[in-house]
Amino acid sequence: MEATKNKKRDRTGEIYGDYTIVRPEENDREWIARCSCGRERIVKNDNIWKLKRCKSCAAKLRMKKQKPKKDKFTEMKNWMRPKRPKFKYDVLYELDCPQCTYPCKGTLINEYRNTASFEIVKCNSIDEKVVAKLNRRVNLKKKDVYDLCQRKKLEK
Repeated sequence: MEATKNKKRDRTGEIYGDYTIVRPEENDREWIARCSCGRERIVKNDNIWKLKRCKSCAAKLRMKKQKPKKDKFTEMKNWMRPKRPKFKYDVLYELDCPQCTYPCKGTLINEYRNTASFEIVKCNSIDEKVVAKLNRRVNLKKKDVYDLCQRKKLEK
């Protein structure tokens, strides 16, 4: 009885994941596989079924699945913005600043849900040093701010 040698299975043209088997390697147990992007690699017979995609294709696939990053500052700013703004940017407001002894006048810088920041435009000479320490900016609760135009209308 003669011993017969097993023939090597021809895998050329077989597809595993994104890889296609191109040709056999010089070694009997290895094959050259080409990815859909064009990169080639040597694969052993035992690991041929594990083929899916090359590292660069896998990275591109991961990048497609990721959501675009949001800017944290604008996200935070939008979260703090009130649903219905109470103040306007071009109006002069009377501010009851707790650090100052007399009320000051200022314009709106930014409005949040319960508070607003103002730039002090006019203040009493006594409070000038305090205002300078605050860099002419104050954060106040909305209830401590009065519109000068509306107050004049109420007086008439």
